[in-house]
Amino acid sequence: MKTLRNTLSIAGKEIQVMVRDRGALAVLLLLPLLLGTLFGGLNVKLNSGEDTAILLEVVVANLDRGIFGQQTAQALETIDELEVTQVTTDEEAEQLVAAGEYKAAIIIPADFSDQINAYTPTTVQVIVDPAEPESASIVTGIMNQVISEVTIWGEVQYGVQSILEDSGALVDAPPEVQQGIAAQTLGAIMAQLNDLRQNPVITVRNEDLSGATVQGGIELFLALLFPCFTVMFAFFVVGTTATSLLGEREAGTLRRLIAAPMSRGAIIAGKLIASMLLVCVQVALLFTVAHLLLGMPLGQSPLALVLVTLALAMVASALGVLVAALAKTAKQADSLSMLLAFVLAAVGGSLPLGPTPLTRTGGFIGVLTKITPHAHAVDAYYSIMAENAGLVQVLPQIGILVAFAVVFFLIAVWRFRFE
Repeated sequence: MKTLRNTLSIAGKEIQVMVRDRGALAVLLLLPLLLGTLFGGLNVKLNSGEDTAILLEVVVANLDRGIFGQQTAQALETIDELEVTQVTTDEEAEQLVAAGEYKAAIIIPADFSDQINAYTPTTVQVIVDPAEPESASIVTGIMNQVISEVTIWGEVQYGVQSILEDSGALVDAPPEVQQGIAAQTLGAIMAQLNDLRQNPVITVRNEDLSGATVQGGIELFLALLFPCFTVMFAFFVVGTTATSLLGEREAGTLRRLIAAPMSRGAIIAGKLIASMLLVCVQVALLFTVAHLLLGMPLGQSPLALVLVTLALAMVASALGVLVAALAKTAKQADSLSMLLAFVLAAVGGSLPLGPTPLTRTGGFIGVLTKITPHAHAVDAYYSIMAENAGLVQVLPQIGILVAFAVVFFLIAVWRFRFE
């Protein structure tokens, strides 16, 4: 009980010292928050398509006076990627493209509706500037999508007319009655198709082998970006822990603590607990902001998230104590800590260079990353957030992190000199 009380006393004193060091707190808390929200926010904006839509100026000459020509021209005006200008003749449309005022001209032929009604192949002409090959492919792709919608309407209309004619049910009805019934039937079918398009009977959902929904798109990127930044900056606490221990040794404070009397293990454990608390606050702050502001997924297992965070805090703090045991002065410990932070971050995959953690790349790189605690922490966070892994799935990574921490701590207690 006395040892526990002494440990907590040391931890409390260390926390007070950390709170007064606002410069270190800014580096450990605000810098990762700033970088994470900057990179994450930029990618969210790019992914959302805001202010990044391809805007092509096109001119449309609708020579058709039928319903299908009107529908096609109206559909083109609703497409965000196009800025549409209507003209009355195909000659005027071609001249505007030739003058470089528009990227492309779309010409709907005069018999467009008649051909569709007669179930006869027809063609919509797209004239593009030869100096803009990219625009040609984009406009052509958009037109294919628009025409496919019109084609569906034509196919259904032809099918309705064929069924009514073959059945002979309306053979004695006046032409206007036949047209009215055909139009009513066509409208009912198309209304049903539109409803199915908006509320499909069959939906697609990405799942893993366990049946859990798998995140996609920008969510996957955020589930990798923020854990990478979190793990990298968590190990910045190594310098804080090491310089604190060596600074107190140089000032003679540790000698007085031992004379109190207080065990060496309690002193180091107290420093360790304070550093762990700082890392936990760092992780909680970064993940909370990323989740609330950017929509980063947190997974479905809060317990797994907490235990990975505790294991990360433990190994980062233990490494700080180990650096203090190996360094001779506080200045040397600070330099060594910064070097370790960046080297381990690069080797361990704390820089998001691909769509998944480096531990999953295979080959030499995948093996190399696994010798660092960084790689296992990033992989565990990614599994929880992006793949909805539970505690059981990330227990191997947690165990490896704890093993790293125990080894670092035991070596530190053995090698550290209090005088």
